[in-house]
Amino acid sequence: MLVKKEKDSISTDADLRKKFADIDKLILKNATVRDFQAYIEEHEELLASLANIDVFKEEVWKSYIYSHLDLYKDLLEKYKAAQKRKGEIEKQAASERTQWEEVIDIFNSRFFVPFTLTAKNRVSVILGQEAVLSLGFIFKDGTESASIDRAALMGVLSTGEKKALYVLNIIFEIQARRKAAQKTVLVVDDIADSFDYKNKYAIIQYLKDIADDTTFDQIILTHNFDFFRTVNSRFVKYSYCYMASKTSTGLTLTKAAGIQNVFVNDWKKNFASDGKKRIASIPFIRNLIEFTKGDQDPDYLKLTSLLHWKADSSAITQGDLVAIYNTLFGTAITSQEPSLSVLDLVHTLADECLQAADGANFENKVVLSIAVRLSAEKFMVTKINDAAFLATIKSTQTPKLLSEYKRRFGAEVAAISTVERVILMTPENIHLNSFMYEPIIDMSDEHLRKLYQEVAALT
Repeated sequence: MLVKKEKDSISTDADLRKKFADIDKLILKNATVRDFQAYIEEHEELLASLANIDVFKEEVWKSYIYSHLDLYKDLLEKYKAAQKRKGEIEKQAASERTQWEEVIDIFNSRFFVPFTLTAKNRVSVILGQEAVLSLGFIFKDGTESASIDRAALMGVLSTGEKKALYVLNIIFEIQARRKAAQKTVLVVDDIADSFDYKNKYAIIQYLKDIADDTTFDQIILTHNFDFFRTVNSRFVKYSYCYMASKTSTGLTLTKAAGIQNVFVNDWKKNFASDGKKRIASIPFIRNLIEFTKGDQDPDYLKLTSLLHWKADSSAITQGDLVAIYNTLFGTAITSQEPSLSVLDLVHTLADECLQAADGANFENKVVLSIAVRLSAEKFMVTKINDAAFLATIKSTQTPKLLSEYKRRFGAEVAAISTVERVILMTPENIHLNSFMYEPIIDMSDEHLRKLYQEVAALT
């Protein structure tokens, strides 16, 4: 036989004989291989085919299929039918929208971020092949765009943009509850914090959409007064708005006040009858004069002397203040005590503010802030006692006085600490206007009361 002949030819070569013996041992170890060897010995014509194993496998498969031709044809028909049905299902799935896609569309259409969201595996999710939708991110830079993974995207987004992306999850939860008609109370806590204005308005509009749906009730909490005013103007009645104030005894909740243009709606109307509102109006009146006549107008300079300690501060009377008011607004109100010093009135009212009940106390805070500033500056001016130095100050008076006071009286640590708190707490509270006065609303007047007492103790 051919195999025996080949083995005989090997017997004369020791190296080949050893290799053949090793192979023979391997064959004998495996029953399947032994069977294959026996088969080859009976079918030596197959040896030539083993020279190309791939072709040999193909011929074996062809032979197998041919011997089961009817089963093979049946399989092909079923496969073609399944492929056709699969194509129909995928086409239908491609035309359907998942709940996540609705959320993605809401996000892409409303929020201003440097990327666009896409649904990467939408068909697989619809077919049930995958449980969770995979989000894709297309980052845009001018006219250029590129796909980017979430980790890389988070590395280039601002805090506000990251928070906008977080809102995506909230929108999805809301949409799910909306579809299920699940009654829900939403507590929205400073959701627009760190947003730019475009995205702040986008989330406000979405909250309005939710408010129009009877499925949802909302409790909206915020420290941002621009956010509050926008929410109020778009869908929340002012009568539904409350302000929370933290005091030494706890938390108080009162009807919102002083947020809808307090100067026009309250203080201007009560300028003549309410001393606190008259004093609190000084910064507004001063701003209006600056806008209409400039910061060199005599009335502007006189009102500045009621907000900063100047040589003429103590000489300005209520009659002078009322005259400025009448000139600005074309009115003819009269002062009840025209000769009374405005600064004396400021300190009298500040003492009254110390006894006021807890609450928003908007005008109280302005009165206290003015009294604190004036008292601190008067203290430093008196201690420095240098008219030539004072004449050099044209702006930012309190910090410049403090710097000189530190230079001359650096050992008076307690007094310096008190004045530093004055600078920290009062600038925005005094120089307010009808467009931006929330710092004074947001501050607890308890802190201002304590600071006023400490500054008064200096003098």
